[in-house]
Amino acid sequence: MSFLADTQKLHDFVTLSKSEFLSRYPQVSEQQYDYAIAVYNII
Repeated sequence: MSFLADTQKLHDFVTLSKSEFLSRYPQVSEQQYDYAIAVYNII
């Protein structure tokens, strides 16, 4: 599951720290977060 298409999550993704983001969105695993970082850095 990628949350990069979700506007609110994407905003939080770029503004919050990793721990803050994962606390706010417990349905997102650390592995998903790390994958999103890799994808986001490519874009």
